[in-house]
Amino acid sequence: MKTKFSILMLCLFLVSIFSCYNPKQKPENFDDFWQSSLEELNGEVTSTIIKDSIINDKRVTLRSIDSYKNATIYAWVAEPIEPGQYPVLIKFSGFGRGNKSKKNIPSKWFLNQKKRINITVDIRGQGLSTDQIKFKDYLTKGIEHKDEYIYRGAFLDAVKAVDFANTLPHGDGNIIVLGEGQGGALAIAASALNPNTTMCIASFPFFTDILSYDKTKWPMKIWIHETKERGWELEDLHETLSYFDVLNFADKIEAPFFLRTQETDTVTPKEGAIKLFNTIKSNNKNLYITPCSGHGCSSKSILANKMEQIFIKENLKSIYKR
Repeated sequence: MKTKFSILMLCLFLVSIFSCYNPKQKPENFDDFWQSSLEELNGEVTSTIIKDSIINDKRVTLRSIDSYKNATIYAWVAEPIEPGQYPVLIKFSGFGRGNKSKKNIPSKWFLNQKKRINITVDIRGQGLSTDQIKFKDYLTKGIEHKDEYIYRGAFLDAVKAVDFANTLPHGDGNIIVLGEGQGGALAIAASALNPNTTMCIASFPFFTDILSYDKTKWPMKIWIHETKERGWELEDLHETLSYFDVLNFADKIEAPFFLRTQETDTVTPKEGAIKLFNTIKSNNKNLYITPCSGHGCSSKSILANKMEQIFIKENLKSIYKR
């Protein structure tokens, strides 16, 4: 009897091993993958001024920038007219956002900031960059392989935006990347992959601790649906997504880092944000969790906004502080 019971327990144990998939958080070749991606991108910057105007005390230009695999990304650049050297702030847009008109200047509140060079970027498939890559089915575009997934190019677009900012003659050496949601993920990728980044401000960043996402809610349910439609294994989906989980970039971020999120968020749960914060390599980091519910509700927090501005001011390179 004992022998039969032991055999049964052994069988159950083996079944549990082979039927339960326990995905790795970070692929073993993660660093090699992104290093080879950066080598494909290269650091050369080719840009063209499409529109040029003077608004208040700033020169505002619209630039097209050549990026990864011949994609064109766009950047609105607002530079003070007054001669001098200024910190550069690059703002990446949230999911599906961006300005699709060359006539209307976006994010005027951001571009109008005094004594700053401010840049808003349309990565591939967003805003003006939809002229080459459409936004439809963005989450699953190229997901069949990590080399072709849309976010490989998107993250490299963020890297290229920093390369571009580094060429501006009136920049003072400070290059600060920031964004909300997907924009936060892009800021993290840029900070991890481009050493010219001197500060990262990420708000409720998308792609954080992806494997813990609720399978019944967006975006994970979209990915899982695509997996079923194509007859893939869940393991294949997890493996691809793991190359873009910003948790796996955290140990590469040494620059000052400010992270904000909200108490309740089904897109970027605070538990993942806390895990990200604890993994960030930088010793100069700050986390604020706004007591509100809903993805992005912390962006309306007066206190969080004030804390962010104080953090930026205190962590500008001291010889350039204004």
